[in-house]
Amino acid sequence: MIEDLDLEVRKILESSKSDKTPEDAERAVADEIGALVRRSEGHLSLTDVDLRGRTPLMLAARGSYPLVVKALLADPSVKLRVNQPDADGVTAWMLANFAPTLTLVACQPGTLTRERYVLLPPYLRRMGHLLQTKAAAIGEVITLLRQSGAEADEDAAKRLWLAQCPNATPALREALAGGRLMQTLVNEALARQQEFNETATKDVKLLPEKPPDGMKFTREDKGRNGAPLPALDVQQLHCVHMEKPQIGTLQWSGNVLIRAVVKTSAGVVETVDFETMSARPPAAKFMDYFRAVILRALAGYQCKGDHTFEQEFEFDYR
Repeated sequence: MIEDLDLEVRKILESSKSDKTPEDAERAVADEIGALVRRSEGHLSLTDVDLRGRTPLMLAARGSYPLVVKALLADPSVKLRVNQPDADGVTAWMLANFAPTLTLVACQPGTLTRERYVLLPPYLRRMGHLLQTKAAAIGEVITLLRQSGAEADEDAAKRLWLAQCPNATPALREALAGGRLMQTLVNEALARQQEFNETATKDVKLLPEKPPDGMKFTREDKGRNGAPLPALDVQQLHCVHMEKPQIGTLQWSGNVLIRAVVKTSAGVVETVDFETMSARPPAAKFMDYFRAVILRALAGYQCKGDHTFEQEFEFDYR
């Protein structure tokens, strides 16, 4: 239900004709969970974990859904496990303080480039919606967790966030050392986004074209037993919508095969790494073009859950 909620919120925010708000969708899920708690207290689905060791409470905290968090914490078995960590050692309280719905560009500054910006609109819509109330939902989630006995270990949370975000800038690492976790991350994300927007308004050509060479966006996920999880094939995902790459006219002919390693979260594609599989790839300008085509297609994917998956794209242009 929580993964479905992520997708529904995305669709609501993308539609100008929706008669529902994200809060309406969240309330419906919270009501269902509340009914389950009243009907079957301690139901196993309330504390079950996914392949990465994440509980429903962790997913609700990550998504900044206070109504869902409150409904879950009404169950004693959920409250008893409030400090349970996932496979990376991250707890629900830590996930809430990572504020991923606001801080993607702090973790992945390479997304603020002309090449990668196409992936950001769904994230920015969610960010804008949360900021309308000064991100009160995130603060409410943290308060609910603390009232239920969540341990607030800032030092451990900072260490684990940095482990998940190795592309964080040196300046942010320094700021984190002496600042509060969530506020530092949110301030960084908002400042970077504002700087990017202001530069784009002046002259788009002043923006960096691509991330630095060698920057890797995806990382190996850990399973519940601590062993690495292999990247899924795209056919193993539950994607309710997938765009097809669209190619225009090119002054080139040939065949090229590109593997994309993709990270999805909360119903959207957040990051992508590319690997050229062809023994004799085309010139760099054509490879840039094909990557852009793939990125535009991936921006339209709507996939449930947090996953890393692989997909190969073959372009045969004769």
